[in-house]
Amino acid sequence: MITYEPTKVVKGRVVVDFLAAHPVTDYKAIFDEFPDKQVMMTELPNVWQMFFDGAAPVTRAGVGVIFITPQGDLLPYSFTLGTVCTNNEAKYNALIIGMEITSELKIKALRIYGDSKLVINQLTIEFEIRKQELLPYCRRAQHILEQFLNVKIKHILRYENAKANALASLTITLSLSG
Repeated sequence: MITYEPTKVVKGRVVVDFLAAHPVTDYKAIFDEFPDKQVMMTELPNVWQMFFDGAAPVTRAGVGVIFITPQGDLLPYSFTLGTVCTNNEAKYNALIIGMEITSELKIKALRIYGDSKLVINQLTIEFEIRKQELLPYCRRAQHILEQFLNVKIKHILRYENAKANALASLTITLSLSG
């Protein structure tokens, strides 16, 4: 006659049989008091957020970087690039400048957001770098990334990156008029 037993019963029986065959002879009480309580404490790092964007119309390039501190403060930065470059090179420059700032500030936990799918995916090695002129930018960004203990990079939609985009565009407009 064949009998069926659910898997849970069989697994439980194996554990019981093992414990019965291997009794504990030197029983010691478990203490939840530890002499060095700091070993049990972990501190979550202060996570900063960084939004970046770059724009490169015909003659000038500008970048915008916005930081949000763990306390929720907004820190905007914008820069005019001294050389003519492509739009993707401007976006890489924005990313690199932003990461260099956070590195100098000794920030170890960072969330990076950008609306350039190409830059984000090349950086995370999901896209192949086909234009060789972008390779040094990607390598530099990857090198800086290694300095962070906790970093996450995420592609966001353009409207979610509107402030960094506006900073980059405003920088170009001001540099052209001045």
